[in-house]
Amino acid sequence: MVLKSYSFVAEELEKTNELITQAGYREEIRFRPPYGKKLFALPYYLNNKNITTVTWDVEPETYLDKNASASDISEYVVQNTKPGSIILLHVMFKSRVNSLAAVPLIVQQLRDKGYRFVTVSDLIGNSA
Repeated sequence: MVLKSYSFVAEELEKTNELITQAGYREEIRFRPPYGKKLFALPYYLNNKNITTVTWDVEPETYLDKNASASDISEYVVQNTKPGSIILLHVMFKSRVNSLAAVPLIVQQLRDKGYRFVTVSDLIGNSA
């Protein structure tokens, strides 16, 4: 979405949002920019359409070695999480088996510290 025209951005988001709606989703659709990048036409479009942008503040896969252990990943996440944090993990890729294995560790350790897990809608609603 970087260096794309306004019409490209509009068409991509409108097609995607239509498919999401057709799939049965009825809530407000929020947007996570690819790679977290928002330049030029994308933020202009999002602002014009009042679309909430959601990004993250804890992303261990960017800062740790590709082969980091589940324990290393969970340690990084727990140390860098604060109230309201959004954690980004790409557990769907075969190369990220340690990220997937870290999820139960992360959940348990954060719960032990008193954190609870909510949807983005709940998080945004509670901070408004």
